[in-house]
Amino acid sequence: MSILLPSMCFANVETFKPEFPKFDHTQQNTQTTKVEYLGFATLNAQVKIPTYVVSIDNPFSGDGLFNDIAPCTTAKTCQFNFNLPKAYETQFKILLLSGIGPVLVPQDWNIIRSSMGASGVASAQLFSPDQQEVITIDNTASCAGCGMHQATLYFPEILKKSLKYEFGAIQDKNKFLNLVKVNKHKVYFSYQIPHYPNKTHGIAYYADEDDGNAYTNFQKIEVSLKPEHKELTRYILNFYQSTH
Repeated sequence: MSILLPSMCFANVETFKPEFPKFDHTQQNTQTTKVEYLGFATLNAQVKIPTYVVSIDNPFSGDGLFNDIAPCTTAKTCQFNFNLPKAYETQFKILLLSGIGPVLVPQDWNIIRSSMGASGVASAQLFSPDQQEVITIDNTASCAGCGMHQATLYFPEILKKSLKYEFGAIQDKNKFLNLVKVNKHKVYFSYQIPHYPNKTHGIAYYADEDDGNAYTNFQKIEVSLKPEHKELTRYILNFYQSTH
């Protein structure tokens, strides 16, 4: 998907176009990140998953690394109320991403981009070793208004409001998206990337000040995996849903 979180206001309406994210070697080689092994997190039924803390450039002080390890403080206190079959125990790891939180990802995947802007907008991109599969995550955190532009694609009912405040909007004019509205604040979505073997699936969340929130907040995870890894997609999304 080619739409990125906006760093400034948009007054125009963009058209959604499904695309597979490009593998950016520059981002991989120049980003300042530090990955630390925390130990094994415990899931339900005593399933143990290796867990890592991903530290990134500190967007607030500009000095040193920003390290957010919530909800874990040590390996012994890192527990998640999530059901994962024992057979998948060795196929996953958990990454604690600053500004995003815990994410379940395939064991051998790489972090290509994990960052946070000074406004509190966090994003991450993870690729499989062969660069043919990808997970992208965005979280506008406490940045007022930052998420409204991107959220219009998944919550069309806020389009008029977004245009009114000159944040712009994204529309699915060609009907690529399949949206399933879970409730006012959450939707499941899927779409087919041209020439990609399997559909991309994801979850989007949105809430703003009209809902009693101090800030407009948008979160999204989308997973593009090959058909043979379809079962992994379900666990990745369900884990994200259970922890966010």
